[in-house]
Amino acid sequence: MSAVPSRRSGLLQRHTSGHRGRARLVCLPHAGAAPGMFVPWADGLGPDVDLVSARYSTPDDVPRSVADLADRVAGELERLSRRPTTLFGHSMGGIVAYEVARRCSARAGLVRLVVSGTVSPAAHRPGGTHRLDDTAFVAEVLALGGTAPHLFADPAARAVWLPPIRQDFRLIDTYRHRPGPPLTCPVTAMAGQHDHEAPPDLMRSWQDTTAADFDLRVFPGGHFYLLDAQRAVVTELRRRLERPSAVPSPLTLP
Repeated sequence: MSAVPSRRSGLLQRHTSGHRGRARLVCLPHAGAAPGMFVPWADGLGPDVDLVSARYSTPDDVPRSVADLADRVAGELERLSRRPTTLFGHSMGGIVAYEVARRCSARAGLVRLVVSGTVSPAAHRPGGTHRLDDTAFVAEVLALGGTAPHLFADPAARAVWLPPIRQDFRLIDTYRHRPGPPLTCPVTAMAGQHDHEAPPDLMRSWQDTTAADFDLRVFPGGHFYLLDAQRAVVTELRRRLERPSAVPSPLTLP
């Protein structure tokens, strides 16, 4: 199945024609992600999956905090047609997806949370990356990977892309976890084997966020393993969407 022209509704953007399919995958990206990051996943997911992603702000709509952002995304999800829904979040997106999951009522049809490349909310520590000067901030963003260098190649491009990326970092830098009841849906954690930001051992702490099943999947690569291992990641997600309650062994290496 090929992606169709993306259609936006507030902060959500649909990338496929699977809106009548039996399953929905909602993707929450890393800070500074390109809007079409998840479009290449459409073919691997198949025609019966509604592929949706979220953006974190618009020029006219800037969330005050991760909690504010999660309120808005959860509200938009509950206005979509009901179907079994899996949330996937990478890096910053993992924290956002968790907070969205906490807010989802039965109306949203949430069946699983998949978090990738981020430590659990209780282990997250506030940061100061968003307060760096432009030169230091760009260097930090590029060192993390996942953001195309050409976005900062000339002053005009930098003026366009720097503010929204800095805004994303402000949201995650200032996030503070508020303890509450555990999730009732299963949680899957995905990690890069050599990810220094969120190594597999630390990803295990996500099991404390749910009263349901937990499992960990480890892939070759670093923090942005999902770019190099795209086919394996999409295949794993597809399997979960086909059998949302299925849980493999606690730790498996492809």
